[in-house]
Amino acid sequence: MAEKSEPSTGARAPKAAPERAAAKRKPAAKAKPAARKKPAAKKKPAESRPAAPRRRAPRLPSLKEAQGWVGMRVDGLENRTLGRVAGIHVDVEDGEPRWVVIRLGPLAGCTALPFEHVAEGAGRLWAGYERDWVREAPRFRTDEALAAAEEIELCAHWGIREERGRAAQVSPHEDDDITAIPAE
Repeated sequence: MAEKSEPSTGARAPKAAPERAAAKRKPAAKAKPAARKKPAAKKKPAESRPAAPRRRAPRLPSLKEAQGWVGMRVDGLENRTLGRVAGIHVDVEDGEPRWVVIRLGPLAGCTALPFEHVAEGAGRLWAGYERDWVREAPRFRTDEALAAAEEIELCAHWGIREERGRAAQVSPHEDDDITAIPAE
């Protein structure tokens, strides 16, 4: 015998409701697996690794180029004028430029900036110093040679430590030895 189906009355059977509700629910978000740590990259032997690109040291101007600076304005921080180039002092032994001598004004005299600390651009020279700091630097005349003690004093003012740069080159000399002269 065939089973009779009940006529539809619009009412749902109580058993089917929980099943349909479960079917309509969104599935629960799956928990993300814990982040896996990547294994540390194995270092290749030095011979198979490509060489790191070498940074080139900035090219310093030649003495001839630096002598062309005479009369040029030197600007410092905040575009304030520090003075004008009055000359270049070179090392006695190798003739390389070491100091840019600047005239601070008609009555203020001259001082020297380390050659490596001056850069040319936009028709003038630049040095990363404040005007007041430059005006506190030791003074000397443009045409006089510098003794080792004077260069050490200049280095100390510009923050060049005794074991580095020009200070290291000059420190083995006696205090009264001439170590820098005006360029010709």
